[in-house]
Amino acid sequence: MSYIALTLGFTALFAVLSFHKEYKTTWSILCAVVFVLFGVINYNTLPVLQWWGFEGVWIEAFIVSLAGAGLHFAFCADDSDYEIKYAWRFIPTGITVLAFFIAGFQSWEMFHADEYYKRLKVETVPDSVFNADVHPIPVSKMISVDGKLARKVAEDKLGEDLGLGSRVEVGNMTIQNITGEFTINNGKKLVFNNDLIWVAPLEHRSFWKWFRNGHTPGYIIVDATDATRRWLVTEVNGQKLRIQYLESGRFGDDIERHIKGNGYASKGLNDHCFEIDGNGNPYWVLSSYDQKIGFGGEESEGPITVDAQTGELKAYSIEDAPAWIDRIQPQSFIEDQIRCWGEYKDGWWNAVWAQIGVQEPTPGTTLVYSEGRSFWYTGIQSAGADNGTNGFMLVDTRTKAAKFYRVIGINETEAMRIADDQPFAKAAQYSSNFPVLYNVRGIPTYFMTMKGSSGNVVGYCFLAVNNRQAVGSGVSKQDAEAAYLRMLKKTYQDKIKDGDVNKETRQFTVRAIVQESNVYYILFNEVKGIEFTGSTEFYPELKWTKPGDKVKVSYGKGESKVIPLDFYENLDFEI
Repeated sequence: MSYIALTLGFTALFAVLSFHKEYKTTWSILCAVVFVLFGVINYNTLPVLQWWGFEGVWIEAFIVSLAGAGLHFAFCADDSDYEIKYAWRFIPTGITVLAFFIAGFQSWEMFHADEYYKRLKVETVPDSVFNADVHPIPVSKMISVDGKLARKVAEDKLGEDLGLGSRVEVGNMTIQNITGEFTINNGKKLVFNNDLIWVAPLEHRSFWKWFRNGHTPGYIIVDATDATRRWLVTEVNGQKLRIQYLESGRFGDDIERHIKGNGYASKGLNDHCFEIDGNGNPYWVLSSYDQKIGFGGEESEGPITVDAQTGELKAYSIEDAPAWIDRIQPQSFIEDQIRCWGEYKDGWWNAVWAQIGVQEPTPGTTLVYSEGRSFWYTGIQSAGADNGTNGFMLVDTRTKAAKFYRVIGINETEAMRIADDQPFAKAAQYSSNFPVLYNVRGIPTYFMTMKGSSGNVVGYCFLAVNNRQAVGSGVSKQDAEAAYLRMLKKTYQDKIKDGDVNKETRQFTVRAIVQESNVYYILFNEVKGIEFTGSTEFYPELKWTKPGDKVKVSYGKGESKVIPLDFYENLDFEI
């Protein structure tokens, strides 16, 4: 109804401004055209119905008023007294132009640099704080499936059901952290504990598919750490899924139209995310926002959730949002706020001309997860810098709490070049994926997957943010981690922290030992299914170790099947 009223209002404005008694037929036809035209425009674009703060309505008002007054001027082209009698018809056009001028003045960063700078409150901290904020995790929990690969895997899974694949397609993939358990098709139970998954709805393939079916039968989950774990979910806890509200839905089934048609026409909406809660129930999560600086300065006000099956709407403040919602702060908003924070500390003129102390985000923004929390991550570099960074920033995706970590290092693009130059990758022409930031033994570390021409993951690479020499790669996560930890020992020595790794010191009996260059792989009688690695650079007595020897070792206990040694002593060896 709101958009019908808006269209009627614009039509009435056009009718008043363009009316001429000698051209009633033409005038009537044109009024009908305006009603239909702007009805279609408003129905499809869904402009935000705020008279101040959002430019869409003002643009329409300008076009309608100018068209109406201009048409009347055309009707009266032969009237020599036109300016005196009918000039008032151009007043609405003048008002819209004046409104744009005022709003533009209020929005322009040149005049409001300090307001744009202060939108993001950033705490600057030393790199030592990073270890407390971002906790180390087992290598098996690191993201190895990016959005492109997740989509391919999801499409492959959908293709296994020929009948379904002809009716629906995989929607946009969203990564999320999930804790919970629920049963899906055929009683299969899924259990998640702070796990990362990609999830996407099944979308209609076309208008006619929507018209015929009205809903889609579920969604697809892909494990973000293991592409072999994927599920087509058409039933949750014994109930068949009927996803009605979708981005491919038409008319009232369109997700954004459904929201705006139910009391939120005056709200800006951004960041469509399809997520599931801990019970497997599907929802759409959108961020509602307002513009705080004229037509600019977008600020998230909180999420709006839509039950993808029933259409039930709930709006939350940032503080009251359910824990299963990962993202309340849209990526585009945070990227713009980081840019303004880096540019306008000393004003607009300095940012444009002198550029003293100006910083800028590095290309690319990614999500970083730690202990159930998620952050927007980007490197920060001096204006004009090519490869180096002054540090990096983490912004909480829910609260917008931001920290700038002063870690001099290399940016993500340079990290990818280094990964691509690793011998095993260069020889096979593998290419690296955009890096994800992790804490490895207290060291900020880029983690990258290596892909072949097919797009499948064929290897992994770890690289210290602040030391391009500390790099480790391999065909498995465990091999790459072991190689990286050996380089950390060599380059950082006593700076390496244990973090949250459970450290153990024990005595074992050597079952088998093999050498590869200066690295030794050891199996112990007391531990099954795990191999330990050490280098003669740090433990020379490895050269004389043989099966049956008693040794004392220390290592970080985790889920990895290949564990680097932190301490090694052969108790049976004497020189």
